[in-house]
Amino acid sequence: MTSSTRSILDRIYLVYFLIHIPILFCVDLVPLYPNSLWVPADAPLHKLAELREYYITTYNDQFFLPPPAKVPSFFSLFAFFELLFHLPVSLWAVRALWAGPLTGGAEVLLLVYGVETALTTLTCMYDAALWDPAVVTTEQKTVLIGGLYGGYFALAVLLTIDMYARVLKRVNAADAAKKAQ
Repeated sequence: MTSSTRSILDRIYLVYFLIHIPILFCVDLVPLYPNSLWVPADAPLHKLAELREYYITTYNDQFFLPPPAKVPSFFSLFAFFELLFHLPVSLWAVRALWAGPLTGGAEVLLLVYGVETALTTLTCMYDAALWDPAVVTTEQKTVLIGGLYGGYFALAVLLTIDMYARVLKRVNAADAAKKAQ
């Protein structure tokens, strides 16, 4: 991979993480906040409840329905992944990508992030494909799976492949240097 391709990809990743951080705080992590902060109409973060309602109304994403809706048990686990892994890595990645170029350790961490993100997103896409067509139309599933989740999945796969190639290049160079000694 040329350094200009790597630079372009790193900029794409930077934009992704810059967008991902506010989405984490404003959408994905909201259910982990105390209800008193966002549910009541007079709550200081009630706009987040309105944003979630807009998202649910617009996309009919069953993962984001409020209780008593039945949300798969894995989705709560994925929310904790986002809090404990995605958020810190995203904050760190913005700084690392801004400063550039990435170190070998950064590439390994982003490889792990890409694999985890691809697998969890694919799990959500698979589950969404199985939703009752009487509740979620084929058109809504197409937008969710092909657009919202699909784009996220595609970027995670690209990140995984790119970071794997970068790490492999470093490993091969280190192996070649050892053999040359």
